[in-house]
Amino acid sequence: MLRLAFHISLLLLGLATIEATARWWMHAKPSGIDQPVLCYFHKPAVTNDAKAPANSTDALPPVRTELPDLVAKSMPSLRCSSGTAARVENADGSIIHLAFFEWNQIDSTSVLEAFKHLPDDCMGSIGMKLVEHGKPRSYQLGKETLIFDHTVFLDRSGMIVHAFKSTWVSGSAGLLGDGLRGGSEQWRQIRWKAATKRFRPAYARVAQGAVRGITNPDKAWLAFQETMLKDLRFEAPRA
Repeated sequence: MLRLAFHISLLLLGLATIEATARWWMHAKPSGIDQPVLCYFHKPAVTNDAKAPANSTDALPPVRTELPDLVAKSMPSLRCSSGTAARVENADGSIIHLAFFEWNQIDSTSVLEAFKHLPDDCMGSIGMKLVEHGKPRSYQLGKETLIFDHTVFLDRSGMIVHAFKSTWVSGSAGLLGDGLRGGSEQWRQIRWKAATKRFRPAYARVAQGAVRGITNPDKAWLAFQETMLKDLRFEAPRA
């Protein structure tokens, strides 16, 4: 009887140890939880109408239209915490659609959704034709460098559209490597790496934009910087 009780105790202890180990493995401390987080705050441009030359289109400020319905429609599929999107129409006729989505201290699978959706898929779904994958663009923000994927499309009217997208994940240095564009295949690879290394990011951000009406890629990139990237910064996490 004592022998049976002893074996039962060992079995229960073994099960408890396995459960505790599994719980410890699956509930790693969020990576980067105390580090500065990528944030986006739009700052309206200040113009001085008194000094504006007559009939000058350069003096006209961009017209910005917020797109909350687009954000509300996108959030369920992205499984993100919050987001913002807008359309900016410039005096030269160019139009820039921009978006910024946030994942804040939610499960790792949802955070890694940031990698899954490529411009190829999103833009293709609205009738745009892929032209080429351009060279990635880098943007220095403080001590960190954001890498933006660059994809070129033709819209239904035959106009060139330059799409830029960057994914930032807290504590990801040394885990994800270079050259990751995202997509379902790499998303599965990233999930595997995260699982095997107990990587649980506290935060993730996606900054993206589509520039229509500017053919030259360098000028399109500059327009994207001036429209959105200048309003990016790193700040302490908000409670």
